[in-house]
Amino acid sequence: MTTNTRAWRWGQLLALTLGALSSLHCVELPTKSFSCSSDEDCHGLSGPADEPYVCGSGGWCEVLGQADAGGTPDAGGQPDAGGQPDAGSDAGTGNACPQTSTLPTCSTSNWCWDNPLSEGRNLNTVRGRSATDVWAVGERGIALHWDGTCWARILPGNSQQLRAAWPAAGKTWWFAGAGGALLKWDGSTWTSQALAEQLTFNDIEGSSDTSAIAVGQTGAIYTFNGQQWSPQSWDAGTNPAPELLAVWPVSSTEAWAVGRGGILAHGVDGGWSVYAKASVDLTAIAAGADAGTAYAVGRGLLATYANSTWTASNFATSTTQLNGVWTSAGVTRVVGPASNIYVVGTATPEPSGTPQVLNSIWGNDTALWAVGTGGSIVRRADGQWSEIPGGVARGINAVWGSDDLNLWAAGDNDLVMRRGDDRWSPVAPPEQGTFRALWGSGDMLLVAENNPTSTGSTGKIHLRQNGQWTQSPSFPSGVNAFWGTGMAPVWAVGDKGLLLRREGAGTWTSEGNASTASAQFNAVWGASSADVWAVGAGGVIFHRDSSGNWVSQKLASSTGLFGVWGTGARDVWAVGLNGAAYHYDGTAWTLVPTGVTQTLRAIAGRSADSVWAVGDNGGITYWNGKTWTPQVSGVSENLRAVWVTPNAVWVAGTNGTVLRMQP
Repeated sequence: MTTNTRAWRWGQLLALTLGALSSLHCVELPTKSFSCSSDEDCHGLSGPADEPYVCGSGGWCEVLGQADAGGTPDAGGQPDAGGQPDAGSDAGTGNACPQTSTLPTCSTSNWCWDNPLSEGRNLNTVRGRSATDVWAVGERGIALHWDGTCWARILPGNSQQLRAAWPAAGKTWWFAGAGGALLKWDGSTWTSQALAEQLTFNDIEGSSDTSAIAVGQTGAIYTFNGQQWSPQSWDAGTNPAPELLAVWPVSSTEAWAVGRGGILAHGVDGGWSVYAKASVDLTAIAAGADAGTAYAVGRGLLATYANSTWTASNFATSTTQLNGVWTSAGVTRVVGPASNIYVVGTATPEPSGTPQVLNSIWGNDTALWAVGTGGSIVRRADGQWSEIPGGVARGINAVWGSDDLNLWAAGDNDLVMRRGDDRWSPVAPPEQGTFRALWGSGDMLLVAENNPTSTGSTGKIHLRQNGQWTQSPSFPSGVNAFWGTGMAPVWAVGDKGLLLRREGAGTWTSEGNASTASAQFNAVWGASSADVWAVGAGGVIFHRDSSGNWVSQKLASSTGLFGVWGTGARDVWAVGLNGAAYHYDGTAWTLVPTGVTQTLRAIAGRSADSVWAVGDNGGITYWNGKTWTPQVSGVSENLRAVWVTPNAVWVAGTNGTVLRMQP
């Protein structure tokens, strides 16, 4: 990890003033780990020595030699000695995951969370006992458990934020957070020990399975002796007592804790005192690789404990918020900012596999996990970090599927994923990029890539067939949407008047003309190949008639349009800015109140009297054939896509949000 050469020795109540900090440079994302159902799904992936990948028994793409050996990579990227999958390996897939232990949260309008598994709640902490017993906890009482095969919700029924987890003796776990309660899980049942103080605990760590310390606000310190939790006290003169954010038990009689105001506190035999203060809050502390060593982190700061002395150094940049630190297999890693995981002693960070901020990291020699905002969960396997099924939290721009068993989504930050066995799992994309649209038929899938440039955007269309990707020629403008009848013809629309038609042979032909040249098309839909509509910015509406001509039907207003859908030539809807919805009856377009003011980004339906439009800030409104009625989505994320299958309605958007509703 890049640091500067200046360091300070910490003494009693020493205040630190940090100078200029060094910077880290971003690196290109490497190939990640991806789910698979056949070897074809892993086509195009290769190992560091160009080894081919195949679909391993766990349902993840693995290097050929490792998969054949029966072993799967551990946190350091090497097969384990027993040849069995571990929690850091490719065993964790949607393929083997059962139903979650608790039902998903649903809104009053019956919209239920489908991804991420945390239901969009931020995850604060990940801790484990072994490769088959790991917990991640967070906002509104979310608690997820990894059993070596998959993650499942096992909620305590407490809506208070959970911030800490610790494995005690046997199968017992203790959890804590807001509300002054310490929750206990014995492997099958939740109980709690309520404290007189209504305080918030921020961390629990133990020196053995019967000795632990919990720390929190107003200087709260409680110790566990294997039977009960008891408060400890500060030395006289410590006023006000500092808020402690994390703790490191050196032994059953000694510990260090860090917290607000850069506090570093030392506890010996039940008595606590302030040892030093830094210039920034210290958010996390953990043991190092060697006995008697530890690390603490704060914004732009790394503190190292060795030889009974704390040394502080600049780390990353002065504005880099560092949230968690952990040492695994002799390597110390620090999490915090989006996209990167820092390695102490290495100048180049590891790409985290997610654009989300990470709050916590935990691992042992065979398992390494990190969790963060939006319910993101990443793990390290094959020497690389990637999201896991149920933990994908990248923005989704499009959803397509022939039925509930064949659903795909595409979005930002290289995201292509599919749903199987109640989990959305990332699939190897054709390349790195932003994917805007999906269309498919049978085993064929089209994915549109739209990448910004200094003068606009460029577009590509990728075809996935038999698990392999091929690419059509690039286009000078970004592709935003697809619609078709089977795989031919298919229309693709986009920026700068882009208007393409896919022929049966798989070639793309431009249908643009002088009148469409300046249009920015955002959506396309058709009742048939002779009746197709494209809509876009500034109220642009073009109709393709039976002769193949595209004719403008621009609205009287300039309301930007983002979605179009209908049931036939006399029933077409277009939706857009500020909750606008226009209906075409075969003669004219009429503005119809939707009951919402959020910009509507997509529209789809099952019939003329069953239509959904979705948009920003969780906006959903429903057309019953007579009026539009707002529905409660239960989310605040921007919704960008809606898709209707025979048995359900699917809505997706930012932070990997997927909602499901069964009418």
